[in-house]
Amino acid sequence: MENEIGNQVRLFIWRTTKKNHDTMMTLEEPAKDMFGKVGVRQEIYHLSNTKDPEAESMGFTNISKTVSARDDEEVWLELQFYKDSKHHDEVAENMKNDKSAMELGKKFMEIITPGSCVEGKFNQFGS
Repeated sequence: MENEIGNQVRLFIWRTTKKNHDTMMTLEEPAKDMFGKVGVRQEIYHLSNTKDPEAESMGFTNISKTVSARDDEEVWLELQFYKDSKHHDEVAENMKNDKSAMELGKKFMEIITPGSCVEGKFNQFGS
């Protein structure tokens, strides 16, 4: 199980203004390619709704409220799947030494709402 992709998942949620939507889309493909080359599966999602009456009736809170998204902002989710924590650490170290990776990361940080990115590392249950 230790060599299967996905034993460790990194989750990121961030906000960006709606005017940066197209710019965010242009960064998605190069990021996916970059991570794919080092054995990381990356998936990026855009929040499709901010209100769900059915979910609200069950007591759920829309994530846009939890991350304090304004009306002019979008909420995005990124998942990165690693074999294990060692794989993550190796990838992170390699990215620090990769000029194009650092440049892509800088562009990303320039368009997200400052202080809005939350993250976490999750290990697969039972591993």
